[in-house]
Amino acid sequence: MIRKRNRFWTVMFAMLPGAGHMYNGFMKLGVSFMSLFFAIAFLSVSLRIGPIMMLAPVIWFYAFFDCINRRFQDDEEFYAQQDYYLFEMEKLRSFDFGFLVRRKMIVGIGLIAFGAYILWENTIIYMLYRLDLPDYIINNIVAFSEVLPQIAFSILVIWGGLCLIKGKKSEVDREFAGASGHSGAADAAKAQNGETGVMARTDEAAGEKEDDHDEQ
Repeated sequence: MIRKRNRFWTVMFAMLPGAGHMYNGFMKLGVSFMSLFFAIAFLSVSLRIGPIMMLAPVIWFYAFFDCINRRFQDDEEFYAQQDYYLFEMEKLRSFDFGFLVRRKMIVGIGLIAFGAYILWENTIIYMLYRLDLPDYIINNIVAFSEVLPQIAFSILVIWGGLCLIKGKKSEVDREFAGASGHSGAADAAKAQNGETGVMARTDEAAGEKEDDHDEQ
């Protein structure tokens, strides 16, 4: 429930992304900011991709000042605010991510990938050391397993970028088609109005000729 809390404690909790939002009742926003911040840290450490951590300060400052700005509004403006998730499935559908917009399939694929990785790291790699294999084979397999998460993450990022480009292109095509259809309808209306005007002038001329004939 959204409720104004103590200013001092709001600032203190805002030091942790999402905690200040939760303190004031914005639970969905708080969970979104906190999950995003720690997900960036987890990916950076587990995948050993240091540049990802460059996003962490951006998320931290954005979450901090968003929390402060929300809390220090007037009562009327504060209670008129809505609590929402930063990433909602309806918004993801607008980017045309294909089959991954289905919630159950997202969870299923994530669980399968996570389970397979745990099985590989904790069981298969351990069993390799117990087999009578040459050291260079085991070392190559272990080295590949260490970079496998980075490869999978890179493929996922590239695929997401392609989906965004595809979605934007589809949106532009729809707008262009809509504009063309509107223009075609306008041209058809103008042509119809022109034909109507010609017919009206023809009927008027014919009527004048009949009047002249009657007078004669």
